[in-house]
Amino acid sequence: MKALPFLLALPLAAQAPLGHWTLASAPDVPAVIEAATAPMNFVTRPIARSRLRKTNPVYQAIRLERTPGEYVITYDLRAPQRMPANGAAVPWKREDGDGFLISARTDKDDLVQRYKAEDGERTNVFHLDPGTRTMNLTVTVTSAKLPRPVVYTITYKPAS
Repeated sequence: MKALPFLLALPLAAQAPLGHWTLASAPDVPAVIEAATAPMNFVTRPIARSRLRKTNPVYQAIRLERTPGEYVITYDLRAPQRMPANGAAVPWKREDGDGFLISARTDKDDLVQRYKAEDGERTNVFHLDPGTRTMNLTVTVTSAKLPRPVVYTITYKPAS
């Protein structure tokens, strides 16, 4: 019967990193944005930098939940974002009124959230690192207006 606890743990290991997480470490996101926009011309570069800084804050806390039929993601003290668990995109408005289509789905062990706007897309991949018991949030921002994607990873630890 020693194999039973191991077998019971298998389904849990293949789940998205649900729970409440707090910031452990983050890269210098403004420097990442600066590097990604450096090849742009002097007219479009400040516009792109400003927009990217606005849409890429480093959150201090993230709560990832799964309810029947939906994923709920809460960043800091902002209103929860509710998305169907089947990956369908739904309309959502940020606090400043900007509108997006947002979706969430699982991909193997990861939870993948996507924001789609008229001029670009942001993908958040939440991945549990079983060795360190931390969660990595890898952000990828793409747009036809950017010379290359903006990519960075933030590490979160379980909230105490």
